[in-house]
Amino acid sequence: MTDSILIVGGGFAGLTAAIECASTGARAIVVERDAVVGGRLAAAMTQESSVGDSVDGVTIPKLSALADAENIEIFTLSNLQSIDGRPGNFSVEIRERARFVTDACTLCNHCRPVCPVVRPNEHDAGLSYRKAIYTPLAESLPQEFVIDIESCLNTPPNYLPCNRCTEVCDDDAIHFDVALDQLHQRQVGAVVLATGFATFDGARHHGYGTHPDVVTAAEMERLLTAPGPTGGFAAKPSNEDYPNSVLYIVDDPTPFAVYTAASQIERLIAQDVSRIALLVTNQPRNDMRAALQQQLPSGLTINYGILKKVEARADDSITVSYADFSSSRIPEEQYDMVVLNSAVGPARSLDELAQVADVELSETGYIATPDATNPHTTSRPGVYVAGGAEGPTTLAETAVHAQAAAAAALAHIDERLLIGDAVVPGRDAAAPAAPPDSASDVQARIERALYAMLDSA
Repeated sequence: MTDSILIVGGGFAGLTAAIECASTGARAIVVERDAVVGGRLAAAMTQESSVGDSVDGVTIPKLSALADAENIEIFTLSNLQSIDGRPGNFSVEIRERARFVTDACTLCNHCRPVCPVVRPNEHDAGLSYRKAIYTPLAESLPQEFVIDIESCLNTPPNYLPCNRCTEVCDDDAIHFDVALDQLHQRQVGAVVLATGFATFDGARHHGYGTHPDVVTAAEMERLLTAPGPTGGFAAKPSNEDYPNSVLYIVDDPTPFAVYTAASQIERLIAQDVSRIALLVTNQPRNDMRAALQQQLPSGLTINYGILKKVEARADDSITVSYADFSSSRIPEEQYDMVVLNSAVGPARSLDELAQVADVELSETGYIATPDATNPHTTSRPGVYVAGGAEGPTTLAETAVHAQAAAAAALAHIDERLLIGDAVVPGRDAAAPAAPPDSASDVQARIERALYAMLDSA
């Protein structure tokens, strides 16, 4: 057996699971396909964040603490290549793509101005721009620049027509003469899949692109979190003025869509936006209407109707008209900003990860969780799931799922190998007595004992 847990995904769910594992003395190995960890909450995890230590009342990890944790190993620009073995003794292979910038980088920023390639910054929801050599945020983990080689004019190792960045790098931190990828081998006791979910701006046809102040919920989220494009305030992209009126348009009032809208609306209220309304473009049942009223801030105007048009006015405001379900009227209203709810779906390449990890997917394309009583379990023993990889979840739900997945994963490691005096949660002799084991718990303990006997044979 081993002291390590592999966590695929370096967003909120994955990092929460990693901290949970590391706090017991186990080693957490985080594999993130992006250039930095943090996912959508990367900006909120910095020391200069506008949100403090929590988001929506949920404690979030800080990048500085993760960087200082000796028993958390992080691979960025990486993916899980293979997994073989059984619970307690998995052999995994991790493929890491080249960063082309070493940890000798001091963030002096000499390279960025001379780079001729400009791209939308994905970590700012496309609201700002970056170069081909960049860091997504001023504070990130890892804390060094990265080269987006797909956008870079250089094609290593043989075709380097640009090289402007290497010419100005006083730290000799930029190297195109490196292997394009590396393979790393690790032994782990269990695996946690925490890839999150993807955001799709399927509602962009609702006037998106006709006015810069018609934005998606993903863009609004980035505006409301500092450090960011507007310092954590919902400034209008058209002129950076603060809006006095905002309309949210939600096509499908799913629990996650309502949660997202409620969270952002509460922050807009705190920003003193004087008029905020919500338009639901389908006809929900009466019980759903009551639930909406309960979940959203009190006093919020909620309308139900078929959207007719969203168009710009000469005074730079936005006209919205809709056919009201409760009357024969077609109200026409003006707002400073319109926010379109972003649809969500499985993370990109989740189907490929599921094939590598040999786990089943649900009909909706997320990781299937066949045991309803243990929603963190997958179809493969020793492989667990947390957060958005099993479906859209709120931050509070994600934190609970990540902790449960981490606890289940820790059951497959050898306590004798833990760092220091830490023990797996729930196994401390001084802890309160646990409830009697279920039949599945007993079976799992027997299986672990058998595996330990086989390993020592």
